[in-house]
Amino acid sequence: MARLGLLLSLSLWLSGPAVAEQKVQVGEFEIHYTAFPSLLVPADTASLHGLTRAENRLLLNLSVRRTGKPVPAVVTGQVLNILNQSQPLTFFEVKEQTAIYYLAEVVNQEKDWLRFTLEIEFSKDHPPYVIEFNRQYY
Repeated sequence: MARLGLLLSLSLWLSGPAVAEQKVQVGEFEIHYTAFPSLLVPADTASLHGLTRAENRLLLNLSVRRTGKPVPAVVTGQVLNILNQSQPLTFFEVKEQTAIYYLAEVVNQEKDWLRFTLEIEFSKDHPPYVIEFNRQYY
């Protein structure tokens, strides 16, 4: 699992326009999220986590932290393409020693402008937080 964390950290560090990490501060919580082509994930790491590497696949990665420590969350969402066709996002959790990631795969059949809507529940004391962002994929 450390390989996936290293890969995701590296993908954020090497990010260009297609791989741009974003962060939102919600009170004491930090939400980090990014979407990038699944081909950036090494084949052995993808196999280990059941991810599909393909030209038409994107990987969505989200994590929640509070005071520098990972926080468990419930993440749901959907993605809309330019024709308003909706695709639900099914997230699964990856736990490492120092991190918790929530990953979802997105099928992207063409060069497209995608609109993501994510709902994150990270505390019973805090209402769910919604993130909306757009990405264009070539």
